[in-house]
Amino acid sequence: MTFDEYCEMWSEPEYVIHVRTFAQKLKSDGCTGVPEFYRDGCLEHDVSYRTGRDPKDKKITRREADKRLRWYVRMNSPFGAYSPLGWWRWAGVRIAGFWSWQG
Repeated sequence: MTFDEYCEMWSEPEYVIHVRTFAQKLKSDGCTGVPEFYRDGCLEHDVSYRTGRDPKDKKITRREADKRLRWYVRMNSPFGAYSPLGWWRWAGVRIAGFWSWQG
């Protein structure tokens, strides 16, 4: 998936609703331990970490799930690709996320 395809997916209201509903069923807590600035991206990330699949039920790797979280922040940050928060969260899940991956 490319960044542009990812942005297109999030522009569909049905996808946003689906991510929120799926995450709620999994009892996702959103952005664990950090501010909820990018909650929907965290919910999508939680779905992938807990199921090994993206919200559209496609098999996903941990690396891809982490990249999508970074892309979500990039897509919604005024700093775009240079968002320090996007890179910080990506680094955090790459380093510490190993323990949470259930996929």
